[in-house]
Amino acid sequence: MKIVRFGEILVEEGVITQEQLEEALAKQKVVKKRLGTVIMELGYADEKDTLRALAKRLQIEYLEAPLFSVELDVVKLVPEGLARKYSIVPINIKAGALTIATNDPLDYVCLEDVSMITGLEVKTVLSPSSEIEKAINRVYSKHSADNIIRDIKDEYKDSDDVLNMEDIMDEDMAERVGSSPIVKLVNSLILDAYQQNASDIHIEPQEDITRIRFRVDGDLQLYNEVSSEIHQHISTRIKIVSGMNIAEKRIPQDGSFQFKSEFLVVDIRVSALPTPYGEKIVMRLLGADRNISYELSSLGLSEQTRETIAKVLHLPHGILLVSGPTGSGKTTTLYSMLSQLADVKKAIITIEDPIERKFNGITQVQVNPRAGLTFAGGLRSILRQDPDTIMIGEIRDSETAQIAIRAAITGHFVLSTIHTNDALSTVERLVDMGVEPYLVASSVKCVMSQRLVKKICPYCKEKYEVEQADNLLLQTELKTAHRGKGCSHCNNTGYTGRTAVFEIVLIDASLQRMISNKAGIEKMLSYVTEQKTRMLRDEVLELINAGITSVEEGIRILYTLD
Repeated sequence: MKIVRFGEILVEEGVITQEQLEEALAKQKVVKKRLGTVIMELGYADEKDTLRALAKRLQIEYLEAPLFSVELDVVKLVPEGLARKYSIVPINIKAGALTIATNDPLDYVCLEDVSMITGLEVKTVLSPSSEIEKAINRVYSKHSADNIIRDIKDEYKDSDDVLNMEDIMDEDMAERVGSSPIVKLVNSLILDAYQQNASDIHIEPQEDITRIRFRVDGDLQLYNEVSSEIHQHISTRIKIVSGMNIAEKRIPQDGSFQFKSEFLVVDIRVSALPTPYGEKIVMRLLGADRNISYELSSLGLSEQTRETIAKVLHLPHGILLVSGPTGSGKTTTLYSMLSQLADVKKAIITIEDPIERKFNGITQVQVNPRAGLTFAGGLRSILRQDPDTIMIGEIRDSETAQIAIRAAITGHFVLSTIHTNDALSTVERLVDMGVEPYLVASSVKCVMSQRLVKKICPYCKEKYEVEQADNLLLQTELKTAHRGKGCSHCNNTGYTGRTAVFEIVLIDASLQRMISNKAGIEKMLSYVTEQKTRMLRDEVLELINAGITSVEEGIRILYTLD
């Protein structure tokens, strides 16, 4: 087999010339460094250009920031000393093969050593050495949460102050929580939450301990339990950076801040709630889910659903409403639609609370009730800004609903969310808000309801016979289905990731007449069923039959008392 040489590839890909390669090789013999390092020192190419060319030629993936692709369970397979020796970081295991990030995929000695130690086939992705070093420092960090907590205890071990928090002045407390261990602990929580794709961090004081949980794929998972002695240090640090009053511990407070590190920048919304044992802190990491790309093609839509949404997005005016409970992915769907609508010929303005993701080419407005900027007030101003498309974060009250309806009737395309249990209930909700039925009928063009369904972990998926009790709850006659047993890949939950299911109802002429005549939900539901509209139930059962989700998830989404 012909050995592929690094320098030859760079010449053939046009990154450097043959003369530059020969000069670099000559210098390499003297300085005894890697050829890539010599080429960069000579200024003939930077590392990223070199790696991209190499990845293209070798047909392997180029990964700019490997840290955020690392699955924590695989880190323990590769010793830290080996990772630092070869400048590699383990990424994941798929189909029995370990993927590592490296800046030298032709280092066959490295690949053989890793394969021998792990007992796995080794595949590579290419990453810059600086990013690999960051990842190694992070995933093999000597300052894990447990070690940081020990540092904090050591710092205060000779003081009784930790045991008597109420006696400490707020100024002194603020000075203490600026200390390195506390800062490291809070930073560690945020980075670990981001790395695990958590949407929220819950810091919950109990009588003897403080429990820290992450919400991952919709479920809370225990991250750590720390001594209650340091809870107030943690809460005070978070309150300081999020702009709250640290002296006020008797009433709920809200705040926000932007977390920045060498690894990432993420906006965080914070809520503090007083309890008998201290303040419970919840931090929401806005737009931090690394699995979200905000492209309609990445939402896992069925072909019929994709075609329906594409048809709706061509409307010149009217309202498109997305409904569902909190955390059902409504904002992600709206952002994906805006991403598709974004065009230099169109003026798109949003008003949101909060802005979860910033987009180029779209004007985004943050609601600020303290300053008098509400959804309704902001929407009035937006209408004077000559918009083509308007996105309202949520229709919460009658005033916002009325203005949104008026905007749609006067030639604007309006997208928004609303809290209802299904698509057709949205119509009833608008009427309850005081909007005249004939205005709803003439302005609302499409209502969507959506849920997020957990996907079965592919590593521990198993087939089993469905019990009759589950069939009764789901109103089905399934004989077999799939479920996840639980493994290290899914943190023993049986699930990894989520996908969206939709119920999309287009308001045609017949439905417009029904709405204007104040027809009941049952009559409208009967009509859309006759039109063979795909409902939530159809999409969920399709996923169960395909082995993508479980009967348990189906019951969670579809079960009602009716």
